[in-house]
Amino acid sequence: MTGVTERLSLTGAMGWFAVSYGIAIVGYLALNSLASRLLGPADFGYFVIALTVATLVGQLGLAGVHRSGLREAARLDTDDEEGLRELRRGVRAVSLTTLPAAAVACGAVTFVLAGAYNSPTRWSVALAMVLLVMLGGQQRVVANFLRGLGQTRLASLLEGRSGGAAVAVAQAALLALVLVLAPQWGLPGALGAAALGYAIPVLLARRRLGSRWRHLRVRGRLLGDLRAVLRRDWRFTSNQVATQLNSSVELWIAGVVLSSVDTSLFGAAQRLAFLLVVPLSSLQVVFAPAVARLIGSHDSTEAERLLRTGSTLASAVTVLFWLPMVAVPGPLLGVVFGAAFEPAALVLVLLAVGYLANAFVGLCGTALIMSHHEGAVATMNWVAAISRVAVGLAAAAAFGLVGLGVSTVVITAATFAGMWLITRRRLGIGTHLTLRPDLGPIKRTAS
Repeated sequence: MTGVTERLSLTGAMGWFAVSYGIAIVGYLALNSLASRLLGPADFGYFVIALTVATLVGQLGLAGVHRSGLREAARLDTDDEEGLRELRRGVRAVSLTTLPAAAVACGAVTFVLAGAYNSPTRWSVALAMVLLVMLGGQQRVVANFLRGLGQTRLASLLEGRSGGAAVAVAQAALLALVLVLAPQWGLPGALGAAALGYAIPVLLARRRLGSRWRHLRVRGRLLGDLRAVLRRDWRFTSNQVATQLNSSVELWIAGVVLSSVDTSLFGAAQRLAFLLVVPLSSLQVVFAPAVARLIGSHDSTEAERLLRTGSTLASAVTVLFWLPMVAVPGPLLGVVFGAAFEPAALVLVLLAVGYLANAFVGLCGTALIMSHHEGAVATMNWVAAISRVAVGLAAAAAFGLVGLGVSTVVITAATFAGMWLITRRRLGIGTHLTLRPDLGPIKRTAS
């Protein structure tokens, strides 16, 4: 053993993550582009809904153990094997109980809701949802724990759009095969490709994680360990579910209130606009362990410098993504998804305006979660999610696709502003961008 944790410099971690996240974005765009051409405007929206539902159910099944594991693993001493043993107990507990239970339940509900399809299609879609929940859940566990333990390079390949570079590329390659060789498979084929794309990268990374703690024997106490996870991490669960709802609920509203074509148009605009959260999400993943240690050691001044500089870097990159979305939204949608999706141009502009605020306020959610204020983050996210349902349903029913887009941008911007205010009051630090970024903390800090 060389120690429980290994650390790469924050600068090195950012560089490696930028490369892997860039590949993940290409894979993410390829996956969605191929799916839109395979399914067309009639079914593409339901493909996106299925992916977001599987993500939400997976978050429930993990019971928050992946996010608490990242924070606690980042704070482990290099020889704290007992602490590592406790983390392994939590992972084992959810992997053998709540995660498979959530996956099976999701598959069963999907089978019932897919009653309009023939029997083979219903079974195929249901099985794909079970695999998406199980393998997607394991991807989040492995990526978070590897990063917390300092395995930055491998973790970076499993984090990002569509599950990271390794997963996104595998998904896109499998979906390309379906499009070329078996386009008649339709929605089941698209979901199956997305599910199987997780398999090899996740299994290989799981072996790497296992090598870090396989020598630490864990027996018995399965239910006791599960109860400990639920008591300790329920706030993480609440926050993760609320966060997922905030990124998905308008799409689900579209699926209920609007036509299948309008649902696909909203889904295409949303998938493209989500690229605006990529720069800040990248820094969130890389900075989280460092922020946990800085705030845990009460070095709030250094933490603020790091956070505000990160916000500035993220904002600069986000603006580069943002400009073509508001300047040429229709042609951009046509290139990525096909000409049939160009009518979503106005919705893309609206969503792009809302998501830009995310970069400007910075890593406020990360600062709160890594300082044991995850309850405040969860409360804010739940207020936002409930508001999205109430306002979104009314706006979609009254004004259709554009009304849903307007409600999304208003609540999104208000949520980011509210999170920044909470961070300011709870921690006494700012996370927003600065015109005088200080690269010193990035160079001095380990990931």
